[in-house]
Amino acid sequence: MKKLITTILYFTFLLGISIKAEVPSKLIRNENGSWQLIVNGKPFIMLAGELHNSSASTTEYLNSLWEPLKTLNLNTVLAPIAWEQFEPQEGTFDYTLIDSLISGARKNGLKLGILWFGSWKNGESSYAPTWVKEDTKRFFRVKNADGKDIETLSPFCENTMKADAKAFKVLVEYIKKVDRETGTVIALQPENEVGIFQDMDYSKASLKVYEQEVPQALIQYMKKKRKNLRSELLSVWEESGARTSGSWKDVFGDNAWSKSFYTTWQYATYIDYVAASAKEIYPLPVFCNCWLVQKAEDMPGVYPNGGPVSRVMDIWKAAAPHVDVLAPDIYLSDFKNIVADYHRADNPLLIPESVMKPANAFWVFGEHGALCYSPFGIEDGVGNFTFAQSYKVLDELMPFITKHQGSNRIIGVMKTADESERTVTMGDYQLRITYDAEDAYGMIIQNEKNEFIVAGINFKVHFASTNPKKIGYIKQVWEGGYTDGKWKATRLLNGDETYHNAVLIAKGRRTLTSEKVNDYNADHTDEIFVYSPSSYQAIWSPGIYRVTTYLR
Repeated sequence: MKKLITTILYFTFLLGISIKAEVPSKLIRNENGSWQLIVNGKPFIMLAGELHNSSASTTEYLNSLWEPLKTLNLNTVLAPIAWEQFEPQEGTFDYTLIDSLISGARKNGLKLGILWFGSWKNGESSYAPTWVKEDTKRFFRVKNADGKDIETLSPFCENTMKADAKAFKVLVEYIKKVDRETGTVIALQPENEVGIFQDMDYSKASLKVYEQEVPQALIQYMKKKRKNLRSELLSVWEESGARTSGSWKDVFGDNAWSKSFYTTWQYATYIDYVAASAKEIYPLPVFCNCWLVQKAEDMPGVYPNGGPVSRVMDIWKAAAPHVDVLAPDIYLSDFKNIVADYHRADNPLLIPESVMKPANAFWVFGEHGALCYSPFGIEDGVGNFTFAQSYKVLDELMPFITKHQGSNRIIGVMKTADESERTVTMGDYQLRITYDAEDAYGMIIQNEKNEFIVAGINFKVHFASTNPKKIGYIKQVWEGGYTDGKWKATRLLNGDETYHNAVLIAKGRRTLTSEKVNDYNADHTDEIFVYSPSSYQAIWSPGIYRVTTYLR
């Protein structure tokens, strides 16, 4: 059998790939040290939504979605392309669906992130072509502990890796051909939520690798990053003597963790090969998503073993230099801690799948300089007024968010169950944030020394001086919004609206409608306005406030 990709020679080859092509989007660090996505020369944040798995499988169904999606105020759609449809027969490629995606997004002023459902999706291989699935000798499967094949393609199969990479490269080459000048496609995701639901692959190729030397690329990474390694990796390594050579069992012990680490290395190097094949010709930013560890006590295999969960992020960083971002799919309630776990100096925050909760979006853009927030099954959210208006507010604030991204002049606001208030320092001011409802969220930007832009709903902001000899005051509070970065006021708030300028009250925008909507803020259900001849309902969503302050 040919040398597997886990060898150091092959890894060195990957590192040596030349990247020369010009692309419409790239990742850079701004002056604040924060990662930013630059699209057509300007900072860009993805106010995104991911389509359901089958929504882009026909042009007819896909074309029915564009107009409804626009009502949600998205600027980006994440959409899948399935290997089985792109290469239905080996060497024969069908560009129908990628053409439809690009043209539809372009006509509707949207950007695209392309999700490649290749060898794996959710730890399974249902999106691989029939000609791959049927040839179990050439494209062999993962074996379980009983030595029986399961339906999942083995990450240790070099033939599968090369076939997958070839198809993905053809796809990306075509995107480059038809889209480079316009730049509709701005990011790529090779595979989806990879990993296997068992402790290891018991195929012959896998068992052979488990007995081989741990690649020196991983050893050197661990030595260099030892002080900052994830505790899950570091503790297992040190318990086995922190050895710098030997088999996976020698270096990490003969246990569930060594099996997980070598499985992770294999998935990461496989996907890095797929990513590198595309980046060689058109180096768009690449991210890999993951199915999270659901409970702290869950062992590898309860969740997809081998994917880029936070426990093994360091292995992915060592093994996959062509993957720019490791991205969590977040459906768990512990949102704040999860995003903090994934936001690292070497890993910008990008959330390709989550729930349709606008508070999450305000938090990650304000607190973590996120590149993207994207609810899954976005078409199901059409008619969700609060979410659509939240994206509209974020879009209005985009020039200010991108300007201050990563600095101490921008924060997110999101109440958690155990939180009653929060105090932060911004410039010469101490801000005390209190919450009026469980669903309190937003963002605060110190745009100038004595000017704050506050966006959100259901919270108050008290301004004080950081200097004990001075007192902070609110001068004026204007309610309004931004169009192309230019302020347009709707009301000057005083009296009951600000307790006579004692506090900013971010109550939110009120919209009166006679239309039936999916949701509105429960804390304002008592405010029903009746105008003859129709009954109008007050719908509340995040508002924007421009606050000027002074010290005395």
